[in-house]
Amino acid sequence: MSLRPKPKVIIWGPGQVGVAALRAVINHPGLELVGVVVHSQAKVGRDAGSLCGLPDTGIVATNDHAAALALDADVVAYFASGDYRYEEAVQDVASCLRAGKNVVCTSLVPMCYPPAADTASIDVLRAACADGHSSLFTSGVDPGWANDVIALTMSGFSARVDTITMQEILDYGGIDQPDIMFDFMGFGRPAEFEAPLFDPARLQALWAPIVHLVADGLGLPLDEVTTTIDKWITPEDYEVASGTVPAGTMGGMWFRVVGHLGGEERIILEHITRMGESSAPDWPQHPSPHGGYRVIVDGLPTYTVDIEMHGRGSNLRGLTYATVMREINAIPAVMDAPPGLLSTLDLPLVTGPMRGGTWLGVVPGGDW
Repeated sequence: MSLRPKPKVIIWGPGQVGVAALRAVINHPGLELVGVVVHSQAKVGRDAGSLCGLPDTGIVATNDHAAALALDADVVAYFASGDYRYEEAVQDVASCLRAGKNVVCTSLVPMCYPPAADTASIDVLRAACADGHSSLFTSGVDPGWANDVIALTMSGFSARVDTITMQEILDYGGIDQPDIMFDFMGFGRPAEFEAPLFDPARLQALWAPIVHLVADGLGLPLDEVTTTIDKWITPEDYEVASGTVPAGTMGGMWFRVVGHLGGEERIILEHITRMGESSAPDWPQHPSPHGGYRVIVDGLPTYTVDIEMHGRGSNLRGLTYATVMREINAIPAVMDAPPGLLSTLDLPLVTGPMRGGTWLGVVPGGDW
C-alpha cells in the first residue's frame, strides 16, 4: 500500500467520548482534522484544540451541520450520543453519508453488525450510502473489538472451538453521568425500577448483533439469542461520581446475552458491572485493579485473554481511548471499502500509529 494524502476528518460530537477522538485526530500522524461539529452553544466558535486541552489548531467548532458537510473532508467521525436520541443520530449519520462522507461511529451500537440490526435504520442508512457512494463502520470496545476482533482472532489458534464467552468486568463508579448511570442503567434505583436498559428488547437491540457477528464469523447458525439480568442490592448508602447510591438500591448489575444452538449456550456475552469497587464482592473479578475485558475461547486448547486498559493510571481515560481508536484507525480501510454498511467481517487487519513508524492503517500487502 503506497502512501497517500492524509484523510481529512470531521469530528462530530466532542463530548465525554468524542473529546478523546478529537485529541487523537489532532495528534495523529496520518490524519488531518478539518472540522468539528458541536451541540452546545458554549462550544460554538471555539478552537478545536481548546476543546480538548491542546494548543489552537485554527479549526473552529460549529453547530451548522450543512456548513460542516460542505467542507472538503473524507470522513466524519461521529461520536454524538445515541443512547436517548438513536433515531436522531441515524438521521445525522445518514446526512453525512448522503453528502459523500464516509462515517466511522460508536453511537449507532446495533450497526456493529448491520445484518442483525433493526430494519428501519438499515433501510435509511443503506439508501444514504448508495446516494453518497459512501460507507459506514460502527465499533467500540463492547460491543466492538473486545468481542469480535479478539474472539475471532483467538479462534484461529484453535483445533476446535466449543464456546466463546466475552465479558466486560468494570467499575462504573468513576463515571460522572447520572442520567446514564442512574436513569438509563438503573444504578441507585430500587430493584423494581424499570430502567430502559433492562428492557429485553433493548438488550437484544444493543448486544445481540455482536453475538450474531461472532457466530456468523465462525459459521455457526444460532437458533436464538436470549437475555437475563441479575442485580446486586447495596445494604448501605455510598457515594460515586454520579451521586449517592442509597441503601436498598442497585449497586451492581450482571447481564447475559447468549446465543444458543441445539439447546446449548455457544456464544455468551456478559457485563459484570459494579457501581463502586466494593459492590457485588462475590461476583467475578478481573485480575487488573482497573477492571477490563475477558474473552474465553473454550475448546482445544482453551484460551483466556484478560485485557487491561488505562491511560496514565486511569481506567476511564484508557477506556475512552479504547472506545474511539478502532474507528479512527480504521479510516483508511473504510475509505477503501466498497460503499455500504460495514462490519469487522468486511475489513482487513487495522493497525495503529507506531511512534517512529509510518502509519498505513492496515497491514501492508495484498490489495490494500
